[in-house]
Amino acid sequence: MAEESKALRLVLGEPWESKLADFCAAHYGAPQTNVIRHALDAFIGQRLKAEPEVKKRYEDARRKRLSR
Repeated sequence: MAEESKALRLVLGEPWESKLADFCAAHYGAPQTNVIRHALDAFIGQRLKAEPEVKKRYEDARRKRLSR
């Protein structure tokens, strides 16, 4: 039996799907995955810096997930 895919099936809806497509086209045809990865890194970093309690919960969640 094939292993179930854990790939994210992203459904942004409008207007975000169009915004992402337009930005990728303007950014030298950057793959959507790369743009989303960079955006997540920036957003997560910003929020963890601004909200110490979120950072603590984030680190706890990562530690739990990585210890499995």
